[in-house]
Amino acid sequence: MNMKIAFTAVVLTFVVVLTGGCDGQHRPGYPSDGPQRVEIPEPVNALLPRQILIHPFTGTSVFSEAGGIKGIDVRIEARDAYGDNTKAFGQFRFELYHFKPNSLDPKGALIAVWNENIDNLKKNRLHWKKVHKLYQFKLALSQAISSQTKFVLAAVFQSRFTDRLFDERVFISEP
Repeated sequence: MNMKIAFTAVVLTFVVVLTGGCDGQHRPGYPSDGPQRVEIPEPVNALLPRQILIHPFTGTSVFSEAGGIKGIDVRIEARDAYGDNTKAFGQFRFELYHFKPNSLDPKGALIAVWNENIDNLKKNRLHWKKVHKLYQFKLALSQAISSQTKFVLAAVFQSRFTDRLFDERVFISEP
C-alpha cells in the first residue's frame, strides 16, 4: 500500500511541475526562443533520455520503388540513466555531411539538414518502433547519392526536459 502512495506522490509532483511552467531563465546551449528547461523530480528524471545513439542499421535507402526516392533511413535510440531505450519528447535535428578523410573532425561539406519535431504524442507514435524500442526517420534527399561513398550523419536532440544530446556516425552508402 505504501508503494501506491509513493508512486501517486511522484506522479502528482511530476504533473505539478509540468503544469507549473518554466522558470523563464535562459539556459546555455539553447537559443533564446528555444525550449525552456523544466526540472523533473527524482526518480522520474532517471527515465528521461540521457544519451542518443544513431543505430548501426542507419543507412541510405530507396523509400518507394515507383518513385525511386532515395534518402537516409535513420534509426536512433534514446537511452535513460539506466542505459535502457526510452521514449523522448522534443526535437531532432539531423545533418548529413560529406566524409573528410584523415581529419580529427570527419565532417566535410554539409549536404542536407532535417528537423523532426516529436514533441506531440501523434508525431512521437508515428516514428516510435515498439518492437525495436527506437525511433525511425525516413529522410528524403533532393540529390542522388553515389553508392560506396562515405558520409557523416550528426543527430542533435533538444528538449525542455533534458540536456541537449548529440551523436554522429560515419557510414557508407549502399546501392
